[in-house]
Amino acid sequence: MEAKEHWFLPGFLVLAMVIAQGTTKYLSSPQCYKKTEKATTYTCEWTKSGSMQNATYELFYKRSNSAENKKSLGKNQQSYIFVNDDKVLEKVPVDLWVVAYMGNRSCKSLNTSVRLNESVKYEAPQTTSMSRSSSNLTLSWVNKEEVKNHMPEDVVLEVKFRRLEKTSGIWNTTETEVKQAMVTLENLQNQYMYQLQFRQKSKHVKRPLWSDWTPILDVPTEIKNPTEVKWTVKDFNNGTRLLKLTWGTPPYPVSVGQVYYNLSLHIWPCQLKRKNHTNITTTEFSVYVTYSAVSGYIFAFNKVGKSSQTHILIPAKNLTYPRESWPDDKLIPHKYTPRLKNSCLEWYKLTDGETQPAKVNISKMMNGTVKETLKSIRQKMDDYVRYFYLVHKQTDGKPQTTEMRLMYKKEGASKAPENFTVNVTTNSAMLHWKPIPVQDQQGFLTHYEVCYTRSKNDGTHIKIKKCHNISASKTEYLIQNLTPESEYNIYLAGVTAAGSGRNISIHILTKSQHMSITDMNREGWMTAGIIVLIAILITICLFIIKRHKSKIFPPIPRPMVAESKNYRASTQDMYEIKEEVHELQLHDKRSPEEATLLEVCEDANEKSLGDSSTPDGVSDLLTSDFKGQVLSLDTADPSQGEIDCEVTMLMYRNGLVFDMKADSTEDVGTPL
Repeated sequence: MEAKEHWFLPGFLVLAMVIAQGTTKYLSSPQCYKKTEKATTYTCEWTKSGSMQNATYELFYKRSNSAENKKSLGKNQQSYIFVNDDKVLEKVPVDLWVVAYMGNRSCKSLNTSVRLNESVKYEAPQTTSMSRSSSNLTLSWVNKEEVKNHMPEDVVLEVKFRRLEKTSGIWNTTETEVKQAMVTLENLQNQYMYQLQFRQKSKHVKRPLWSDWTPILDVPTEIKNPTEVKWTVKDFNNGTRLLKLTWGTPPYPVSVGQVYYNLSLHIWPCQLKRKNHTNITTTEFSVYVTYSAVSGYIFAFNKVGKSSQTHILIPAKNLTYPRESWPDDKLIPHKYTPRLKNSCLEWYKLTDGETQPAKVNISKMMNGTVKETLKSIRQKMDDYVRYFYLVHKQTDGKPQTTEMRLMYKKEGASKAPENFTVNVTTNSAMLHWKPIPVQDQQGFLTHYEVCYTRSKNDGTHIKIKKCHNISASKTEYLIQNLTPESEYNIYLAGVTAAGSGRNISIHILTKSQHMSITDMNREGWMTAGIIVLIAILITICLFIIKRHKSKIFPPIPRPMVAESKNYRASTQDMYEIKEEVHELQLHDKRSPEEATLLEVCEDANEKSLGDSSTPDGVSDLLTSDFKGQVLSLDTADPSQGEIDCEVTMLMYRNGLVFDMKADSTEDVGTPL
């Protein structure tokens, strides 16, 4: 026992020293691998502690289970060494270890036995792209250029993911074999954001090693709604406008990891190609434009996809004047002096009356003179069709429109107006019509012409014809001073430089004066009838309600509460207000016999009040407080032998005189 204890203490001290040394000077065993199956160079790497940063490392090897001497594979101050395969035996197991030198001290790692051709470790995937669609997330990546041509298409991939709002939660892990550097994760919740990492390893060697994890990737939701764009234009009245586009900020689940915008605009008419502005991170964009129409599109995109395109169209500056025709003996446009690349003439048809054409023609002076160029343009134009032309140039780097006009190569007579209607009265007619569309005007419409003729009763026309010119912007006109009960033919036509166009006619009959009065009173009679009808309905409703009031509004029942006699009596005593009564004196002129009779009745009354047969409440009333207040009145005939004292017994209380001996069952009060 003593020998064992003697051995245990030194062993424990040595182990403690080793552990203490390991915590300050740690050196792991080397790990060697190829980056691809076809690589001819191995990478051997190890882990070192912080106190060994300035050490020099040397890698050694020897055959496993062999007594041969160790051989060095090289020295380096880094934590890795590249080894070519001609210096090692690939197909036999070898022992590898690392020695770190720090001044006069050294530290040796543990040995590891491997077959070098059995270990492959790919690089971590690079340049990752993602796309989400419904509940699926598709990942694709590209490996480094120096190794991707030597890697097979099929690898083993491990992906771990979790919801972004649960960053402290547990990772969900899935492992699968993939081809062509692409994998799809299914059954994700498309309204949530995720975080993920993945790595890869070979499936064609015996001892594949996992690559390093990719950095944590934040996965936003897909952009479902197109970008809503608003625009404003500021006109400097010098041929240049400032166009400002704005759009809203996307919601948080979409904007995780930044949302970018791709904007494409055709702002310089002299070039047919649009100018693209990519990777815009703001929500507004400003640019100088000409008076010409500006078109383009915008879409938003993030890490997992892009929205649908939103088309943008800013119309050309609205132009009514100047306008003119282009005859053979005139040279227009007037200010067209083109210079290559920074000036051009833009012209197009306005067949639908809008400023945005289906096809825009751009002309530059490539060969020949300006006159020859304009003559060539005129020959391409059609007769009776309105054109819009603009001359553009660059001034101080800003696009500018120097001239803009509406024009016809040749004007013709317009077509007839449409939807011609008339409201007729006794001596007037109000005309209404729709304006002639631009494509039907066939020239610049100067005005409308209204003419009318009167017919006789036999249908023949009176040769007197009256005409009026109306502004081209008007769509109604009032004809006055017509004859009642007369027939008229009214004609309406548009007028251009080529003259009056096709007209549209309508036949009317003015109303008679009597009919006019009747029509005027008709509305009054109708109003009066409606008022009478409403009064009758109100009367009927009131009669029905009164007749059936008990059914429509039934009475609300009231509960009957019986009162106790004792409770009522006690309540009356409780709230009884005592009245102060002064001494009552009786003055009468009676004979001594009558006075004696009064005293006799008074004594009789006092005896009767003291009797036990007196009703309840009466004895209480005749208390000592009312002594001297009982009056005894004389009978009708004092000479009668029998004295009727009961009918003369009265009591005064609370301003009333009560007959206590009345024949009636109810008390009779007589106010004094």
